[in-house]
Amino acid sequence: MSTSFTIARVLPQILGLNGSSASAEILGSSLRHLGYDVSMVDIHSPQDAVSDVDIVCVGSGSTSSINPGASAILGLVQLFHAWSARGAIWCAQGTGWDLLGASLTTPEGRVIPGAGVFPSEADLRAPRFSGEVAGVDYQGRDSAGYVNAIGHTTLLDPSQVLVNLSARAGEFPSEEGIVSPSLFATKIGGPALALNPHWSNDLVVAVLATRGLTPEFGEYHHRVESLAQRARAKIVARLAQGSRK
Repeated sequence: MSTSFTIARVLPQILGLNGSSASAEILGSSLRHLGYDVSMVDIHSPQDAVSDVDIVCVGSGSTSSINPGASAILGLVQLFHAWSARGAIWCAQGTGWDLLGASLTTPEGRVIPGAGVFPSEADLRAPRFSGEVAGVDYQGRDSAGYVNAIGHTTLLDPSQVLVNLSARAGEFPSEEGIVSPSLFATKIGGPALALNPHWSNDLVVAVLATRGLTPEFGEYHHRVESLAQRARAKIVARLAQGSRK
């Protein structure tokens, strides 16, 4: 049984805003500290395609990245669905999630078809939200980060919401993100997986399960979680302080 894993970074030059491009490196580091070999491949066009990947990471971008990102992704849809059919695990953030859904409505009202990987629709006509958020995720774990996003995203099936946000500095939906056995997406940055390594661990558990493997998280993973817990506590404290003003 192979102990080598491949992580694909999709359009990293266009979609890598707010630390989202670090997701692949965070997942790769976690797997390496478990003793597995990891290779990274950057996908800019169909010419970069590889037949099999284990994890696909797609980051966020500014509003100016929507059109070039949508055009590039259009040529990759067939590859994406082939990866999904082979059991790839998806990790998407912000604009990357928007472009991988069923459709995206731009701030100007133009509807762009998405890649159809995620069961969601994005509408970017609502005002921008920028600020820290905190809450409890789908497994009851404290989670936090920073959001810089416009519009809102609607889930198209009863998929599991990633996190319920009880604290946020401004108007932002209380239910955020999506998670399933093969899909993970969020508008939370920070980067999200660094501030919430339990999400990184979930993705690692999922990808190892495709090979019939179970991780034994060790000192490295516990140390990362301890550091992240302190960072999340500071976010929660800032949000609490802001609410009292």
